[in-house]
Amino acid sequence: MHARLRRAMDRFLKLTPFRMFAVAGLIGMIAIGGASLLASQRSGENEAISEVRNLTQVVARTVVEPNLSSALLAGDPEAVGAMDRIMFSRVLDDKTVRVKVWDKFGRIVYSDEPELIGEIYELDDEKNASLRTGEVVTEISSLSGPENRFEASAGQLLEVYFPIDGPDGDPLLYEAYFAMSVISDSSERIRSEFVPIIVGAVVLMEAMHLALAWGLNRRMRRAQAERERLLQRAIDSSEIERRRIAADLHDGVIQDLVGTSFAVAAAAHSAELTEPRLAEDLHVAATGTRRSLQSLRSLLVDIYPPNLLEHGLEAALLDLLAPATMAGIETELSIAGDPDKEAVTVMLIYRVVQEAIRNVLRHAEASKITVDITATSTGTSVLVTDDGRGFAESERRENGHMGLRLLTDLTADAGASFLVDSRPGQGTVVDLMVPA
Repeated sequence: MHARLRRAMDRFLKLTPFRMFAVAGLIGMIAIGGASLLASQRSGENEAISEVRNLTQVVARTVVEPNLSSALLAGDPEAVGAMDRIMFSRVLDDKTVRVKVWDKFGRIVYSDEPELIGEIYELDDEKNASLRTGEVVTEISSLSGPENRFEASAGQLLEVYFPIDGPDGDPLLYEAYFAMSVISDSSERIRSEFVPIIVGAVVLMEAMHLALAWGLNRRMRRAQAERERLLQRAIDSSEIERRRIAADLHDGVIQDLVGTSFAVAAAAHSAELTEPRLAEDLHVAATGTRRSLQSLRSLLVDIYPPNLLEHGLEAALLDLLAPATMAGIETELSIAGDPDKEAVTVMLIYRVVQEAIRNVLRHAEASKITVDITATSTGTSVLVTDDGRGFAESERRENGHMGLRLLTDLTADAGASFLVDSRPGQGTVVDLMVPA
């Protein structure tokens, strides 16, 4: 049950906002409509019972009470016959199935069933309370008492009793039994009047909600499209600025350093025979210049990475590993499969490997870096391993490692799994898994 509910909730959350709003509105419409129909049914039943109560009072006051006589109470056959004619012509029908008139001692002084006349039964608390207070009492009759033996075959009945004045001023209790169809028919009639109104109102409300949701959805889409355009414009502007800076570095400072490096190296060779110490100093300067040149080229790659889709991931990763190789660190790159199929995956792999190599060069004091990439039909796995000094988790929390936190967020947004496993003295493993 919980699993089905969870699957249903997952499907609901995958809907577009407009469809989600429409489904939620439909559920609300069904709930409101159902509650309104139940309320109208209850209202109809209450109204039907109220009508029966009023009818009983009217019959008791206008038909029964004026035709009561001392002879009827004494059981005179002619008086009973006269009352029968009145009751059968004006009161009894397919809805009113039985009438009884009780005195305060529990004797039935009149009933349309002759065998009940004159019989005495103990009045229950409700009948005594009605005689005492004058209240109209309505209840579903149990028909279990001996005084109800003639009504038992009629099924469930609604029983209404009401005190009236006898011919000698003593209180009597008028009791009438109604078929339950009185309630159901009246309830159905009232419900049939309310249902079109309820359904129409709910449908109109849902239509208004859907129209409002449709308008809001269109506004949201336009706003989203505008935000995407602005974001793309900002990205394009950043890309243009990075390209301009990279071009200035490549065509300016880097070219100057290349020329300087060659000039210093040539001067060192020329001075080797005549000025050995000067030649040695010039060789040191040339080496430093080449290192600065390599640092600038690495910075150039950071500022404006190569076109990964054009040149491929392998070429870009070799450029990332080049500074480590120049620093005397053994490097190894292994690529299995085709990780270049999806641009998003390629860029994510590049960023993760870039940050991992950067951390190794800055902190690890490693002698070897290994990058293993395996692309399959289910996804792409990336392992960046070094044999450096590693770190404890507490050290990672204390130092912050902003780059790793950013990579964690970046990979999570891409739906990838990202794990960094490191222990002091045992190196570090960066594990990335990007699903297909």
